Amino acid sequence: MAEKLKNEFTHQQTLLKKLCQQVLQEAIQGKLTTDFRAQNPDIEPAGELLTRIRAEKEKLIKEKKIKKQKPLPPISEEEIPFELPEGWVWCRLGELTYGFQYGTSSKSLEFGEIPVLRMGNIQKGEICWDDLVYSIDEEEIEKFKLNEGDLLFNRTNSRELVGKTGLYRGDQQSIYAGYLVRFHMAGKITPDYTNFVMNSALHSTWCNQVKTDAIGQSNINATKLSFFRFPLPPLSEQKAIVTKVEKLFSLCDQLEAQITTNQTHAEQLMQAVLKEAFSQSGEA
Repeated sequence: MAEKLKNEFTHQQTLLKKLCQQVLQEAIQGKLTTDFRAQNPDIEPAGELLTRIRAEKEKLIKEKKIKKQKPLPPISEEEIPFELPEGWVWCRLGELTYGFQYGTSSKSLEFGEIPVLRMGNIQKGEICWDDLVYSIDEEEIEKFKLNEGDLLFNRTNSRELVGKTGLYRGDQQSIYAGYLVRFHMAGKITPDYTNFVMNSALHSTWCNQVKTDAIGQSNINATKLSFFRFPLPPLSEQKAIVTKVEKLFSLCDQLEAQITTNQTHAEQLMQAVLKEAFSQSGEA
């Protein structure tokens, strides 16, 4: 019976994970915001946002504030995995960022003031502040310091975990290690929406297609990352998507807590039954 209960809870948790992935998939396909588009037919289309981003980046390149990036190829029909709603566009991730930067390769310290985030600190799309290492190198801290809204992409990890991405929300000053790639979205693209895309099945499937496998690990470099095809909605719809997903994820969190509570209660009950059974057996 104990094994049957354990299997049932594992099954429920698996279903919950699938539900969360389905929420993300419907979000990045525009299915969660059908009503929003119907109620807001005159919002600026994503194509105009993309045009502004290109102009902004050209200006920054001329001012030598960012480096010029290599031209990216247009997205072919064969690459498009699903049709987008009217007003959305497919584009390369590299078109939408200010560039990609690898983290520090210097050895970290067990103690210090400035945390160095590593691949283990990216969990479920967020930054986990457990098991930290540190840096006291002022030059490194200045070069690799993170800004609120930065996204961290795990370029080297196991075949299952390579490509996992987390959003840095500015909780505390930090830098990041060499197995991570930092990028920041241009044109006020919503970091949370970007994070949803980078934690969706669309992204994980792409990672499996482009990763380079070696013994015990896989790699996706920044050049490949720049090629990732990104479903871009209008800015106002990005915010509507974030609101919708956060509401649904809150419900998922409640479900997860209920499953965990039920599992704890079931395990406690099982222990009590076994204890009583053995106690009666001993008396006999």
